[in-house]
Amino acid sequence: MNTKWKLSFCTCEDTNCPLHPSNHDKGCNLCIAKNLKKGEMPTCFFKKINSDISQIKNFTIEDFVNFYLKHSNT
Repeated sequence: MNTKWKLSFCTCEDTNCPLHPSNHDKGCNLCIAKNLKKGEMPTCFFKKINSDISQIKNFTIEDFVNFYLKHSNT
């Protein structure tokens, strides 16, 4: 996989995380798998809806749905 593509695509700023795409060659798969196993959504899903996620305390699927409903323009 092209490293430049991974880095330009990923909106996660936690590059110290071992699952961050810049730290291996498996793209987003490891991060997404970890989050789904924990019942959570990756940061990038929240940032797709609204780039300001400073108020997010939990990244559960339920919190994502509520965040989406609050910030979605649809």
